[in-house]
Amino acid sequence: MLASIHTVLFDLDGTLTVPVFDFAAIRARLEIPTGANITQTIDQMPEPLRSAKYEQLRMLELETAQLAVANTGAVELTRVLASRGIATGIVTRNFPQAAAHTLKAIGVHVDVVMTRECAAPKPAPDGVLEALSRLGKQARGALMVGDYLDDMLAGQAAGVRTCLVTNGAAPKFQADLFVDSPAELLGLFQAHWKQQGRPQGPPLLMS
Repeated sequence: MLASIHTVLFDLDGTLTVPVFDFAAIRARLEIPTGANITQTIDQMPEPLRSAKYEQLRMLELETAQLAVANTGAVELTRVLASRGIATGIVTRNFPQAAAHTLKAIGVHVDVVMTRECAAPKPAPDGVLEALSRLGKQARGALMVGDYLDDMLAGQAAGVRTCLVTNGAAPKFQADLFVDSPAELLGLFQAHWKQQGRPQGPPLLMS
């Protein structure tokens, strides 16, 4: 599968970062029912309540961004992919300022960042498809990497391959590939490149 990959798109929180987003606590603070999709629920609220809830959500996202720590191998993975000419992007339900702050905090650079203000949020495929459009890439040969069901659903609906980052837990959702961390995904890429007799990129240095 990795032989055909020309583009890798990532979820942000819990994928490129160590999981810190407490969605249950956020739902409680926003008075949203347990298990409900946060942004979809807010979208269904009347004004001015909808705007007030989104402002509260943005503040909570910024609070969480202050705690951002790179997941194991995240920085190395994105750097090695870039060194090999593989396009990279973020597809997140965060708003732009929180996403930018998180990426700066963890030292990750990608080619395109799609937030909920760019396209309908996951599990809709819109963000994945728009990222591919901006990168000038086709769905065939693209990989969506995330830690949650909505990431997998968005990738599958967009017609791209999917990789579930389990963060050491048992896999809960269907995907084409399962890894514990970004470091393991990098190891799989490097093993494939070695098998193909191609340069593997810079050595893996864990931060």
